[in-house]
Amino acid sequence: MREPMNLAAWAKSFCQSVAYKNGEWYVETGEGSARVRFVEENPYGVVDFYLTLATGEEMVHPLRVMPNGERCEVAATLFRRPEVSEEDFMLDGSMLLDDLRRLNQTMEQIV
Repeated sequence: MREPMNLAAWAKSFCQSVAYKNGEWYVETGEGSARVRFVEENPYGVVDFYLTLATGEEMVHPLRVMPNGERCEVAATLFRRPEVSEEDFMLDGSMLLDDLRRLNQTMEQIV
């Protein structure tokens, strides 16, 4: 999950492709290229990642992975930015849910 290259497999709501350029990871989105970076590996299940848009705006995408017996649970938080309408926020939530379902399918194929 923490591997940026894997975003293209499950985070299709925003990630069309992934590339490594000049020592940094980038994703191609519907709105152009964005730099992506994950928080440092840690024992707490925090897998947050940040997207830095071409405008310089940085968006945090909080993700947590919690053990649950022989499996795990993934929780994501979606923050509503002030300029985003209620309708667009609901659409973002729906796309995030689709991404999490895709992540689940991808992880089940590995195990």
